[in-house]
Amino acid sequence: MVNPKKIVEQSNLIPELEKMKTEMITLDYPTSGFLTPKTSKLGGIGYLPKSEPYPTNPQGQPLSLLAQINFDELPYIENYPTTGILSFYIDCFDDILGLNFNLEKKTEQSHFRVLYFENTDEPYHNTTDIEALFKPYNSDDMEIVIEEEVKMTGSLATDPFPFETIDFKRYFNSDFFEYMNVKFGDQAEDVMSYLFDYLSPGGTHIGGYPFFTQEDPRTIESPYTKLLFQLDSDLGYASLGDNGVAQFMISEDDLKQKNFSNVLYNWDCY
Repeated sequence: MVNPKKIVEQSNLIPELEKMKTEMITLDYPTSGFLTPKTSKLGGIGYLPKSEPYPTNPQGQPLSLLAQINFDELPYIENYPTTGILSFYIDCFDDILGLNFNLEKKTEQSHFRVLYFENTDEPYHNTTDIEALFKPYNSDDMEIVIEEEVKMTGSLATDPFPFETIDFKRYFNSDFFEYMNVKFGDQAEDVMSYLFDYLSPGGTHIGGYPFFTQEDPRTIESPYTKLLFQLDSDLGYASLGDNGVAQFMISEDDLKQKNFSNVLYNWDCY
């Protein structure tokens, strides 16, 4: 009988996994119900200074808050902000939630928006005014991703392994499945299943490696190498198609400079 754990332990894959570990902030959802506009959360109403117009799609319809991250509430990881609020808005009037299948247009923030406010002391739009923007529309006309706002908390962790991503290709100079088949032969499928169960890819987090239910939309030359935020439907608070996962990816230079105008947005599902 094949013992994939023993096969992995006897291979030189474990030392390679150790080299690939990277920091991330895993996000959990401990509280639902009304939360303040500045709380790290999924859905609901977020912090938006009055100096900033509410984000809309090209048809003038309001975008929906997918998630808001308050870095003052979270642990630090290198190159990510240490303070301020980062918000992710998507187009719920679009049946594919603002996704653009054209790789060259995945960064066009017309049907999604990423906003960052380092100073959160400015007067902000109140909840009543923002809710009024949605009143002319019937909820049946929208794709509801988050039923109710949910507080997010974060803790430091390590992401040990990129599965079928450009990160894997760059490190191993090989496609994930090709590498596994060459390295483990007839036992590759058992080993891959073991790695998937043991390492549990996916999850909602900041940093670390992205996880795609289908395939990485980026090319090997893509500059969008840093995972800004990933939302997984795994815990049932979000509904992205059939247990989908959404990713927002950014270049290392833009991340360091806190330039969030050039972010690649993607989501896929099973």
